[in-house]
Amino acid sequence: MRIIRFSRKEFSIELSFKSLGDLVDQNDPSPYSLKEITEVAENAIAAHVGDSPVGREVELSISIPEKDLSPEVHEKLPDTIRQHFTIRASEIALERKRMKSRIRLGLKLVAITAGITILTGEAIQLIPKGETILQTIVQYFIVGALTILNWAAIWDTYEAYIIDYRGLGRKIRIYEKVARMQIRITSDPSR
Repeated sequence: MRIIRFSRKEFSIELSFKSLGDLVDQNDPSPYSLKEITEVAENAIAAHVGDSPVGREVELSISIPEKDLSPEVHEKLPDTIRQHFTIRASEIALERKRMKSRIRLGLKLVAITAGITILTGEAIQLIPKGETILQTIVQYFIVGALTILNWAAIWDTYEAYIIDYRGLGRKIRIYEKVARMQIRITSDPSR
């Protein structure tokens, strides 16, 4: 990982990067305040902020090598980071909104599956009770197969939509927290 040091104090998260390029996408031609943060940096910042106590505001301290810390970087990097996380939070919120409509569809599929299960159960009741062992085995096989298929359909809907939907909500809260944080940029003279 490109992060060389992480420490947590009571109200501060400190991350140290080996270079400015590990933090900010140097190939992004945008003005400095609109540059994107690298995926590694985004994930690291979000992970450490997500681990911080809920409801407690903490400061984010980012250290980069002294050779990479120009006056412009020192001045604009905190806003660049906040802007990046603001934009990403809105992108994730849009994705979550789209997922909400898919959840509605998933719930309709669960209702249809439950209806088919009930109808199948009623149909099986109409089949005469096993006069032979073969009829009994066929009945159990049909019930078992339908139970497994229905369980798979319901579980897939639950896992794909509801669990992911909640995870995106947590991610939005973390990104919005980073966007509001006080960010301090420091130099690491040892680099």
